[in-house]
This record gives sequence, structure tokens and C-alpha cells, in this order.
Amino acid sequence: MDQLTSLVFFARAAQYRSFSEAARQLGSSPSSVSRAVQQLEERLGVRLLNRTTRSISLTEDGAVFYKYCEQILSQLEEAELALSNARSTPAGTLRLDLTVAFGRLHIAPALPKLAEQYPSLNFEINFNDRHTDLIEEGLDAVVRLGNSPDSQFIMHPLATAKLIACAAPDYLSRYGEPKILSDLQYHQCLNFVMPQTGRVRDWVFQQNGRKVEIPVRGRFCFNHPEALVETAIAGGGLIQLYNFLVRPAIARGYLKPVLAAFAPPGSPITILYPQKRYISAKLRVFIEFMDELTAQLQQQEIIE
Repeated sequence: MDQLTSLVFFARAAQYRSFSEAARQLGSSPSSVSRAVQQLEERLGVRLLNRTTRSISLTEDGAVFYKYCEQILSQLEEAELALSNARSTPAGTLRLDLTVAFGRLHIAPALPKLAEQYPSLNFEINFNDRHTDLIEEGLDAVVRLGNSPDSQFIMHPLATAKLIACAAPDYLSRYGEPKILSDLQYHQCLNFVMPQTGRVRDWVFQQNGRKVEIPVRGRFCFNHPEALVETAIAGGGLIQLYNFLVRPAIARGYLKPVLAAFAPPGSPITILYPQKRYISAKLRVFIEFMDELTAQLQQQEIIE
């Protein structure tokens, strides 16, 4: 087996932590992948993977070598793109990682249109809000809320998400509408527990040009934002969530914004992807698709 093929087999086994999944992705057999990695280890004189009956994991040497492999394979992909028609013919599998709420509510339902437009394009999509290493996880791009601290990635801005405090009109008619931030202490506030940390998120406002974070009290805590929306619509109390979650309910009259004068600045919704001289056709059409999608959502005032 040639050296390049063995690098590819090793890189995919390391990415998926599985010989079987690597073989499925490469159209090969688990035994061929395992044998290729073993031959690579013998040639290098080091163990790259720890193996058990149920899983595999990178050794310390393997983790270092994996990063170099990904760089080599990424550069090879760029070279192929520069010399082929791939930039104008989207094909293959587009691997994405989408922020959970915005991705599930607004991106996923629109993706069939993109798939219909490009029949040779397949999709492999994860949903989470954690920091993701695109290179290590073999992703083409991620869609995230907020700025990225990692300068090795290109950040393509799409739109702005803004926090909105709101409640059902029925709740406000019974308990009154808060006019200043200190009024929140007299209200039932529905708390959001961040799945990444398990901690309740403080509410964020802006007052006199300064950011203000307020821990609010309430009888309900949820780790799912849509549950917060439904409970607020049912009259359970006040919520503070991003516009893309609450704007549809506000437009229907199910929720009413409050404390708008204290609304904090928004957070950018962005696409992050590895820095490359050439981007693939599949990534290019996804970026164009997201630009069009967010423009439509801005027209509907779901995001800004």
C-alpha cells in the first residue's frame, strides 16, 4: 500500500475513532484500514493508535502525527481543487457542525432545497454549541453564535442575533409589565440551564452604555430553549432568549417584548471554516446558501 493511502486510512481512523466507520467512509474494509495503520506504525517505528476490543484512541505520538496528516491531506485537497473543476461542480459530502437552536429551527428545514439543487452533494450534520476543532473532526465548516477566538479560521459573518425579554400578554395583564431592571425581582423568570456547563445563564442587558448581568429567580429551569418559549406562551413567566427563537411567537401575538430600552448588543451568527487559498465547491455553495437564507430571515425580522 502506498504511503499516501496509508496516511488517509490512518487519518480517517483517528477522526472517527473506529476502523469500521473509517472503512465505511472510505469504501474499504475494516481489516484493510487496520492493516494500513499497522504497516504505517511499523514503518515509523511508533504506535499511533491504542486498540481495545471496542474502540481505538490516539497515542501521544499519534495525536502529533494526526495533526501533520490533516495538514498534508488538506494541502493536497487544495492542490486538486486548484487544478480541477471541483470549484464549479459541488459534489461529495459536506460535513457541518451547526449551533443547536438556530441550526435545527432555521437551517435544517431549508437544506433540502440546497440538496435538490445539487444532486451530487451529500450532508453529514452535527448539532452542538461547544467549541469545535474543525481540522481534528474533519469538518468543512461550522455555524456558530458569537465571535471565534481562533484566528486560524476564516469567519464569514451572516447576521446578528439579539436577546429579547418577553412574556405572554396574559401573564403581563395579571402581574404587570416590568419597566426597569429592578422590577424583575417581582416576576417569575424562566431560567435557561446551559447544556455545556449545567449552569443557569444570567440575563444580560445594557444600561447607561454598560453591560449588566442579572441573576433572575423563578420556579422553572430548562436546558432546552424551545421549552422556555412554550412555557412562556402558556403564561409561566418572563423569558430572555435570542430573536430567532421568539420572533415567530411575537409576530403571532403569543409573546410581547419587555424592557426593550435595556436590550443588549447582538451576537454575530457566523460561518467558520479553515483558512485555505481555494475553497471547495461544496463549501462555496453552502456559504452562498447561508447568505440567502439569513437575508430571508432578516426580511422576516427573525434576525437582524
